[in-house]
Amino acid sequence: MHALRLSTVGLAIAAAVSPVAAQAPTVRLQSFSVIVPDYEEAKAWYTQKLGFVVVRDQAFGTDERFILVAAPGQPETGIVLQKSRINRRPDEPTMPTDYTDRVGKTVNIVLLTSDVTAFADGLVRRGVTLDAPPKQYPWSAQATFRDLYGNTFVVVGPLTAKKPGA
Repeated sequence: MHALRLSTVGLAIAAAVSPVAAQAPTVRLQSFSVIVPDYEEAKAWYTQKLGFVVVRDQAFGTDERFILVAAPGQPETGIVLQKSRINRRPDEPTMPTDYTDRVGKTVNIVLLTSDVTAFADGLVRRGVTLDAPPKQYPWSAQATFRDLYGNTFVVVGPLTAKKPGA
């Protein structure tokens, strides 16, 4: 009890002493990049197989595009399909020129769904092979699959959706 009281008091003092903690800006994940060798192939897979929608597809530079795909109805958080570069751009001298070694090397990408089983069934119907079928774990249910380049996705959430009134 005393330890809890002391730690609570310590946190209150730290917050009062540190104006940065009280005024910290909010932060949210907007996007992350998946390195792809071909824009059209990647866009087709993410929209047709995964069921995502194209939020933005804008050309820039020489033979480059900014393609952002996201879950339907959630355009504020998505995946940038970024093509590996070979040549350095003069307007971005500090950007790496070659990402080809990163294709298929992304760490797990986690998707949250309201029904892991139904989502996984939809993937299979669209031709996606699951690495692991839906299974209940102590923390959540999950299923795993890979995109066409080998990037691993983990789908988490309830094993099945709760029925209304249940």
